[in-house]
Order: sequence, then structure tokens, then C-alpha cells
Amino acid sequence: MKRLLMHMGPCVSNEEVLRAGVVENIGFASPEFVQAMKIALEGLLSVTGAGEGYVPYLIPGSGTAAMEAMTSMLRRGDRVLILSNGVFGDRWKYIFERYPVHVDIFTAPPGRCIQPEDIEGIKQHYSMACITHVETSTGVRIDPNAMIEHLRELADRIVVDGVASVGGEEVSCSKCGADAVISASQKAIGSSPGLGLAVVREDAPLRDSVAPYYLNLLNWEQVSKNMLEGKSYYFATPPISAVFSLARAMDLIKKEGIERRYERHAKVADALRKGVEALGLRIVAEKPFRSNTVTAVYMDGNVDAFLAKCMDLGVEFASGVHPHIKEKYFRIGNMGWVTEEHARIALDTIETALSNKM
Repeated sequence: MKRLLMHMGPCVSNEEVLRAGVVENIGFASPEFVQAMKIALEGLLSVTGAGEGYVPYLIPGSGTAAMEAMTSMLRRGDRVLILSNGVFGDRWKYIFERYPVHVDIFTAPPGRCIQPEDIEGIKQHYSMACITHVETSTGVRIDPNAMIEHLRELADRIVVDGVASVGGEEVSCSKCGADAVISASQKAIGSSPGLGLAVVREDAPLRDSVAPYYLNLLNWEQVSKNMLEGKSYYFATPPISAVFSLARAMDLIKKEGIERRYERHAKVADALRKGVEALGLRIVAEKPFRSNTVTAVYMDGNVDAFLAKCMDLGVEFASGVHPHIKEKYFRIGNMGWVTEEHARIALDTIETALSNKM
């Protein structure tokens, strides 16, 4: 039985993307690799709506590596504002607290998002503000355009965590004016794990930062710029296979068309939400805040036993991670190469598993 992976990433796979990563006797200086890097970097600029004036980065690691690389824009004593809607919004705090910067954080309860009116009383000015487009732990989504418009007077630089959204929900640097957007290869872009992704304004202040050596964007900047010009450049060994897979994913996204891709994610998410509610289950995210890439679902009974039963039936969902509701819900990853047929299979599996009392 072939497993259906309705997880947060890796997610539903694509055979062309997987096969693209199987390469033999190709190194980081090989012309084939340089071309793959160029395609992947150009694709990253495209899916984030970042045109001229932004530099794309492929950082070996996960989305968390891309998050920590944002310390490249911070100097000793800087102030950072974090607007957190859940577990992965909180992660910004845990990262920045390890550096000599001051951190303020505003948090929302499970199922809700921080809204512009929630921070109207802030008088402090910040060097950086960080927001999460789609919160992986609960499936809530903010409007980045509206939030950035409000934050622009409060912060010099604004970073959008698009780990669970880029490739499945619209986030456009040219529209929202973000100074940086970060993501990961294995999420809605639908490639294999291994790469933290970022696009950052070319004029970002990267010198004299508090960033660690390996994640300092100054050390990766020339890699990106050279590869975009079709020229090799070395800082550290990249994950060769992950880059080839990402390049193929970007080709397929271009072929599908980004607007059609957003529409597909919206249709699948709508089908899942309607089906889940028809089964008598309740969605964690309140209606105004529901994303099209992550659906978190409350349920009664033993969640672990339910997820194990679903696995036996051939579908892997994700357990809950938000500490306030961890034992009360599970998550569906509806991202990447997901289709309405996948949604039907997922719903049938949920119904069958629920019929066996947990």
C-alpha cells in the first residue's frame, strides 16, 4: 500500500521532483549543478514575488536555518518585535534570545492571529519585526499586506516567515514590501528537505551583525550572485540532491502557473474543511484566519491512537504541537502537490478511523 503523506512537510511528493535528486558524479562546481542552482534561485525570486533589489538564498538546513540567518540583519543592542500566532512564531524568540539583542513578543491564543489593532499601543521603535504568514502549529493565516503596512512605522526591517505558505499561499515582496521572506524546500513548494530558503533586500545591512559564521548571509551572498550569473562559487558544500530536486520543483511550479497553484491549494483546503466539519469535527483556526496549506482539527478521544489507525489505513497526518491544546487535536498538511483526490482519500481515512472508537 502506497502511503499518502498529509503532513506539514515533507508533504505529498512528486515523482519527477524525487527523481531529479538522483544524480551521479556531479559536484558543486559541475556545470549541471550551477545550472540547477540558477533555476532554483530564479524560481525562489518568482514564487516570493521578489524582483530586482532582492537576493535569493539557498541555505543548507531547514526553515529554522533560514530563520536564524535573519540575525545577519541585527547588530548588538538592536530591538526585535515578534508577533507570534503559535509554536513556530515563538521560535523567533528562542533564536533571538541567544544573541545580544532585545526581544519583545506578542502572542495570540490558539486559533487566532495577532491583528493590527492588537499592537496599536506600541510606542517602542524596532530594528526588526517578524511575522508568520501561516502558523504551522494551528493553521492560522494573517494578511501580510495589512500587517506590514501597520508595522512599517514601528520597524526598520520586516521579516515574513513563509515556511508554511510560500508556494501555496500568495506572499509577494513587491506587493507587501517585506524586507525578507523565509521558507523551506519541503513545504508548499513541494521539494525534498534540506534547504532553508530566503529572499532579502539587496541593501539589507549585513555587515557587523551578530549572526553566527555558518548562517551569516554575508558568507552566502556571493554564492547566490555568482550562481545567478551561471558561475560557480564556494562557501560550504551544498546538498547537491536537494538543489536538483528544488530546481525541478520550480520548473513544475512555473509550468503549472503560480495563480493556478494558489487556486488548487484553496480548492483542496475548502474540500478538507467542509469534509472535516461534515464529520462533526471542529477546525482549530477561526474562520477569518484559516489557511490553505495547514488544517488543524480538534477531536475527542485518544489522538495518538487515531493517528496510528490512520497510518495503518495508509495516510499519515501530523500530531498537535501547540502546548495549550497538544492532546486535543491533529493537523492535516494540504500543501505541495496535493489534489482534491488526496483530500477525498484523507477524509475517507479520517471517517474510517473515527468509526473505530479510540
